[in-house]
Amino acid sequence: MDGLTEGSIVHFVMPDGKHAPAMIVKVWNQDNGMSNLQVFTDGSNSLPYTPEEKEQFKNFGIDLQQVAHGHVWMTSRSYSADPTPGTWHWIEKS
Repeated sequence: MDGLTEGSIVHFVMPDGKHAPAMIVKVWNQDNGMSNLQVFTDGSNSLPYTPEEKEQFKNFGIDLQQVAHGHVWMTSRSYSADPTPGTWHWIEKS
């Protein structure tokens, strides 16, 4: 994948469909973009509200305390041009 390297800033799609900025910290597979990410949140403003949303985050392996503290560690996440929850993509141009 052209341009993919540790330190690249991308968007990660959270379980609720919202996009969060993330930094690539390890590239596992250059061809399909499989990478480890540090996802940056807006602290407690990014926390899910309903019990269903909270369960959805937990099912993705997201620790709500990490969200509240401003960052989430996401491992082995693949690239998807279609913004699908649990994947990352290049930041959209406005």
